[in-house]
Amino acid sequence: MAISSLRIDSTACLHSSNIDARFMSTKQKAKHFLKKKQSYKRPDFARMILDLRNLGWSHEKIAFVLDLSSSSTVSAWAIGTKPFYEHGDMFIELWRDQTRLDRFPREGEWCYRYDIGQLKLL
Repeated sequence: MAISSLRIDSTACLHSSNIDARFMSTKQKAKHFLKKKQSYKRPDFARMILDLRNLGWSHEKIAFVLDLSSSSTVSAWAIGTKPFYEHGDMFIELWRDQTRLDRFPREGEWCYRYDIGQLKLL
């Protein structure tokens, strides 16, 4: 029969150069990702909240605009609590809209200075 002649040699598949190359590229991608993850700096929400406070925004107003449960959530962000992704993204967009800056500050960047509108803050 024709079916009995269709055998696959498992040792040939294990030592194939195509399979080794595919797994090597995956290992290299994982190594590259981990290297980038170590140098990632999250947004400095405390600094952005301070900027908005200097522009006249209160914690209550920020919480209302972002549709948060209370202003204590914004206060918690100011002392270091991480916001959920959706709220953090909306907050960054609010900060960009009010300050008219594209690049937002990151934690540990003390040498990064910017002017907010005509107030020349920081």
